[in-house]
Amino acid sequence: MSTTVVQPNHVVGGIVVKNTSKLINPDTRMCTMIFAPPKTGKTTLASTLNKLTLKQLGKPTLFIAVEAGEGGGTMSIQEAGVDYVTPANYVELLNVMSALQTDTYYGGVVFDSATEYVNRYLKPYALNFPSREKIPTRSAGVPERSDYQTMGEKARADFNTLINLTTHPNLNIRKHLIVTALEKVKEDNGSIVAVQPDLPGAMSGAATAMFQTVGQIIIRGKIQKNANGQNERVQERILLTGGDGVRVVGDRTHTLPHECVEMDWEVIWDKYWIPIINK
Repeated sequence: MSTTVVQPNHVVGGIVVKNTSKLINPDTRMCTMIFAPPKTGKTTLASTLNKLTLKQLGKPTLFIAVEAGEGGGTMSIQEAGVDYVTPANYVELLNVMSALQTDTYYGGVVFDSATEYVNRYLKPYALNFPSREKIPTRSAGVPERSDYQTMGEKARADFNTLINLTTHPNLNIRKHLIVTALEKVKEDNGSIVAVQPDLPGAMSGAATAMFQTVGQIIIRGKIQKNANGQNERVQERILLTGGDGVRVVGDRTHTLPHECVEMDWEVIWDKYWIPIINK
């Protein structure tokens, strides 16, 4: 019988060698994007991250709420009692993301939503640059092709700033991250070829490579018995993480089922993450 000797702190080229079998551990943080149509529970699901971080880390979660209206889109989660900020402009948003790189108070961040972030901050940012294609409608706020390239690259940089929080070398700064987005259906000759996050240009597809988990919330009808023992049809929210060739979803962590009915991150963590961490 042969045995494999694993040398601790083995170094190659000045870099400590790690092993993929230990990627999921107590220090691992979620890096997740959730997309869905309006009013399907994205913000409500994201708000439960606050319960998880308080239980696991003893720290609250911060909502970066960028939607228009009072509370930045947090009206639906009043009872959750989650801390939130509503940046008035792009500079304030960048300041918040920069401050989180050294913050030790919060254990989680929710960015709600990426789609509104593009519309409210990135689009005006891109339109401030001189026009390259001289399209007349640009003066009315309609982006041209080069503007989508600008927005895509800027979004990539900002997402990386947030994702860096999940892998920060200082564990006291490291945070769980959830980013929400609206849903975009891409068609070709009348056929649906992709259901993906509503982000500018090629960023819709690129975002799926940046986040460890990308899920879509759907609402599905089912029959169940009520208190009187009679069958009734109810609506059930499901978080999909298993791709079907059309839905651009996936879970690299291999922790979640392809159809997750537990719409609460505290429950999801206890049921799916903890057994893997313990193993």
